[in-house]
Amino acid sequence: MADERPDASLMRRRLPVFVPFALLFLVTLFGGQVNRVDARGVVIDSSTQQPVPGVSITFSANRGAVSDDQGGYFIANLPLDAHLRTSAPGYPPVTAAATDKQIRLTPGTLTLQVNEEGTTDTRVPGVEVRQGTTVLSKCSADPCGQLVIDLATNGIVGQKAVVCAPGHDSKEIELKGVTLVTTLPRHEGVSCPPFPSPTPSPTSVPTAAPSATPSSNPSP
Repeated sequence: MADERPDASLMRRRLPVFVPFALLFLVTLFGGQVNRVDARGVVIDSSTQQPVPGVSITFSANRGAVSDDQGGYFIANLPLDAHLRTSAPGYPPVTAAATDKQIRLTPGTLTLQVNEEGTTDTRVPGVEVRQGTTVLSKCSADPCGQLVIDLATNGIVGQKAVVCAPGHDSKEIELKGVTLVTTLPRHEGVSCPPFPSPTPSPTSVPTAAPSATPSSNPSP
């Protein structure tokens, strides 16, 4: 027992030396955890309010995730002030904080496919997409491929448009999301409605100049 007392006394003398280092280690450890965050959220289409799968969400060149079928994503252990960048076809890129629980994307373009009613992949020829007197998009060749409508430049996200084609009934669609497949029923003899003729500007009627009033003074 007498031999153990010096060791205990030595430990008591050394303990105060180790305490500051232990406290510094704990502060560094927990301080680092406080300044980190797990980025967890869902990607939503602002026009449809539906989740968007397949969105690439990146923090850096080698850190990122792809949103799942429910639009969810998860990136672990990021700096608290980190920002994420999105990339997805049809949507302009968006920057969001890692602490955000939701990333909202606004469609930039809408890709439209118009099939014959009752079929799954027989395209309607001569399709036009109109909004009032403006043609937003139309087929450039037959069979008609997919039409791309610029929503962002025209500022028409969420608005309505009309799809028409020769020999088919017209249909109204909503300009939401980034992809849409619709159908038109056949109807022989109908076509896209003609645009209204511009109102001619009124023609000015020439007015005759007043004739000179003859002088009442007699000639000398």
